[in-house]
Amino acid sequence: MAAALAACSSEPGDDPVPQATSSTTTSTTLDVEGSDGDAGLEAGVGVDVDSKTITLGVLADLSGSFASLAADVVDAQRVYWERINDEGGIAGWTVELEVADTRNDVLRHIEAYEQLRTEVLAISHATGSTANIEALGRYIDDDMVVIPMSWYSGWPFPFVDGRIMVEQYTNYCLEAVNAVDFVQSMGATSLNIVTDDNAYGRDAAAGAKVGSDFYGLVIGYDGTGSVAEGGELSPVIGAIVDSGADWTFLATNPALGAEIIAGAVRFGYEGLFIGATPSYDSRLLDSAAAELYDTRFFQSAYVTVWGDPAPGNMEMMAAMRLAYPDRRPSDAFIVGWNAGVTMRSVLERAVLRGDLTRSGVLAAASATPEVDFGGAAPTQRYAGSPDQFVTRETAIYQPDLDRYLAAGGVGQTISDPDATTGSVLVREFTASEAAVAASFTEPCFGLD
Repeated sequence: MAAALAACSSEPGDDPVPQATSSTTTSTTLDVEGSDGDAGLEAGVGVDVDSKTITLGVLADLSGSFASLAADVVDAQRVYWERINDEGGIAGWTVELEVADTRNDVLRHIEAYEQLRTEVLAISHATGSTANIEALGRYIDDDMVVIPMSWYSGWPFPFVDGRIMVEQYTNYCLEAVNAVDFVQSMGATSLNIVTDDNAYGRDAAAGAKVGSDFYGLVIGYDGTGSVAEGGELSPVIGAIVDSGADWTFLATNPALGAEIIAGAVRFGYEGLFIGATPSYDSRLLDSAAAELYDTRFFQSAYVTVWGDPAPGNMEMMAAMRLAYPDRRPSDAFIVGWNAGVTMRSVLERAVLRGDLTRSGVLAAASATPEVDFGGAAPTQRYAGSPDQFVTRETAIYQPDLDRYLAAGGVGQTISDPDATTGSVLVREFTASEAAVAASFTEPCFGLD
């Protein structure tokens, strides 16, 4: 398994000068077994020389609107690092996680970061586009490499993230382009766009509009930024119903998406729905809206699903069954595991280079050419310009309630070899004609 890096236009193996620099980092030099020639390794914040322990930070929404997904991501990371540590760690270095609950709140995210920043070498998970954008300047000032659970289209660009963000998979924008390609292949001629009022929603909306222009779809209701936590959904639902559009594209959280779908259908909307990855959680098949998701909804995806026999998935599932035999299946486990794969390879490179300071980890990430997830997601490349390396593939799944219930529904556990989240593959990982044609030279949604 290879690693990912923060977006960077350097060639593989180069040592670019990081854009983010910190003059306050203290470090210690030591010899470390496994580094090139045992030449001596420089260690900084989050690295305990005596115990050979590396501490990584986790800024996770464990009690907010994305809690169910983020909790599974974090637990998969725990299992991943336990497995690596049991196998000898990284050249003898053990990795530990320091976890903080951000509650999907920007101020809490920043407070938690300020608490962790003096204790950790890097951040292996940070939930949310808005929170990460607000904290970005702090990350850059600290040389803090971060793997975000955010797929904002700005992360591949050094002028946006200072090479700090280690993005994975495609982005909200190109995902939406592929989603529009799918609906037009299903016969759609018109589309509603309904999104959160944040970078996630507006980035996805920009992609949906690019796709609609490319394929000639009429936009019935442009609800870009029309959805907000605690906001009134009746106008949104009414606009969907009145539009008469064939399909509605959603980029919101699972709970609000369920309210919108249920409300629109209740008041007579006859179209279908497709959602950006964060819009769906398989636990919706346990809800009153389960039949609607079974018959009306399609799910865009960055990764494969629980039960898929890809080698990377098989490795993850075996480890999760040993650690949490009574847990229910979750596709979010794959996201967490893959983040561990990425961070491990970055740290391995840093150790081999003899530099476990934050600037050393940043340089190691920036010099890593690609990540191979063993088929659990498309191989991600980082050499060249963002337009050359950006991942353009996504998959499409459809929730299958009968399959989910036949496997035991809410009562199933991952110990069951037939356990499933109920998602059935409709289209393999594909880069649509529109996504391939798109010139990716700047973020789809700017932050200014």
